[in-house]
Amino acid sequence: MQPRKHTQLVQRRHHSGEELTIPVATVQGARDGPTFAVMSGMHAGEYAGVLAAIRLIHEVKPEQLAGRLVVVPVISTRAFMMRSMQLSPVDEKEVHAQVPGNPGGTYSELLIDVLYGVVKEANYLIDMHAGEFAQTLLSWVPAPMVGRPEVRRASHLLAQSFDVQYLDLRTDPNMVPAFARILAEQGTANVWAEIGKNGLPDPRDVATQFNGCLNALRAVGMLPGQPAKYRHKYLGQQHSTVVAKHSGIWYPAVKEGQIVKQGQFLGELRDYFGNLLEQYEAPYDALVLYYWSSPAINAERRPHGYDWHSGLVRLAGLPTDEPNVTF
Repeated sequence: MQPRKHTQLVQRRHHSGEELTIPVATVQGARDGPTFAVMSGMHAGEYAGVLAAIRLIHEVKPEQLAGRLVVVPVISTRAFMMRSMQLSPVDEKEVHAQVPGNPGGTYSELLIDVLYGVVKEANYLIDMHAGEFAQTLLSWVPAPMVGRPEVRRASHLLAQSFDVQYLDLRTDPNMVPAFARILAEQGTANVWAEIGKNGLPDPRDVATQFNGCLNALRAVGMLPGQPAKYRHKYLGQQHSTVVAKHSGIWYPAVKEGQIVKQGQFLGELRDYFGNLLEQYEAPYDALVLYYWSSPAINAERRPHGYDWHSGLVRLAGLPTDEPNVTF
């Protein structure tokens, strides 16, 4: 096949009448090789990955590429254009938690089914995420440690391609988002890169996402050149979110990347008049991955049982210098 670039809009109509559009760019290389997928915009306010994906489409040269690169710059285009946060504006579902195979279900289930059809042949996949408008986030890269050993090793290799301080090797399938888990179990090595915060298209975060993708392409032999090597720490397996029981005004007392001790004060919730509703403490020694920087906390809003609107602080187990996984 001749080296070339091709773009298309994959469009479907949900049974409710809602339209669905996914932009897809394909870069066909000059030599045989694997298929590598890069996608972003699953959550609409995570902009660093979107801009990095668009840059990737323009800057990867077909003549230099071995194999095929598939790029989806914005998965949830409806949410993107409505400036929605985290949940689908159509059915209020968390897209990352949906599994393919039910195109007749809700809008998000159709979306993830169509997306799976686009990327299912990929040998490798990078899903670019960040902190939304309400989240101040520490950049790190999680990887699902499920599936065959060679898939887990390749996922680790992808994660190592990013210039971030922390990697997060998830061995508990219940702690892996559904779409990432399905991909890994079916043989696609993948990571979801959490780089960027507060919905800001910071050029440094865009560059970190973009360079991580290029580095991963070099690491698997699809682009020429030696991949850069970075030193990483590895997060502990314990992950949890401190969630508010009441609605109110949130006053955080921690920052992203901070190490907290068990019982340490994390922040407090007050009512509209400033009266104290609840104080929060760290349940164990942990690293703060991100905290909700928005003062507005709505404990009553739990669409489909999802508690994103009442989240306060996301914690992970203390980091170590070596992986906690045997490949």
